[in-house]
Amino acid sequence: MSMEKLLREIAAIPGVTGSCVFDRHRGPLCRDLDSPLTAEMFRDVGMHLVRLVQMGGMCGLSVRSSHFRFDRYTVVGIPLDNGAILMTICETQANCSLIATTAGMLVADMCDNLAGRGGETGPEPENDAAPTSGQESETDAAGTDLEMEGYLRDIEQALAGAIGPVAEVVMQDFLEKWRANGPVIPARLSELAAMLAEEIGDEELASEFRSRIQDII
Repeated sequence: MSMEKLLREIAAIPGVTGSCVFDRHRGPLCRDLDSPLTAEMFRDVGMHLVRLVQMGGMCGLSVRSSHFRFDRYTVVGIPLDNGAILMTICETQANCSLIATTAGMLVADMCDNLAGRGGETGPEPENDAAPTSGQESETDAAGTDLEMEGYLRDIEQALAGAIGPVAEVVMQDFLEKWRANGPVIPARLSELAAMLAEEIGDEELASEFRSRIQDII
């Protein structure tokens, strides 16, 4: 059964307005949605679900499903493969347990379908750009830039000081985007810092984060 047909099967469940496969790298892959969410809200909720699954994995817990009840709608999330999430948008008082159970019966078919798409949810392109300075950076036996690794550890620690343990998950998400947009060099650390500060959202916490890393960038 095609992914589109699988999503329509879920959309036919009472209380469901639509469903979508959300990938942490590429955003929505397939959708059958009549949703009140804007594109930005859809991305934000999708990333929250992805991070919830990641945090569960860090604690040795396997998340089977989760749901968020908002004032205008409910979102049910079920993990798939390769960092993808099945997002189902429902009416506010929908029976989330019924929806998760019914949708869960189709997860195996969805994972097979994703695997058959030839790596559509595959890893981000590798960045082979070299440092711009005339002198090569110090590396270890695996070729890791030790100077940059130190800077990134310091930034993650500063982020943790502002938002707590979830900093590790947030840092990894934004590192992937940052690395995909250019060379991994100290001159671009301010760009990464700006992305993280914007993600924090709370201006007081963002200001605290910036003050912690002012000597790095």
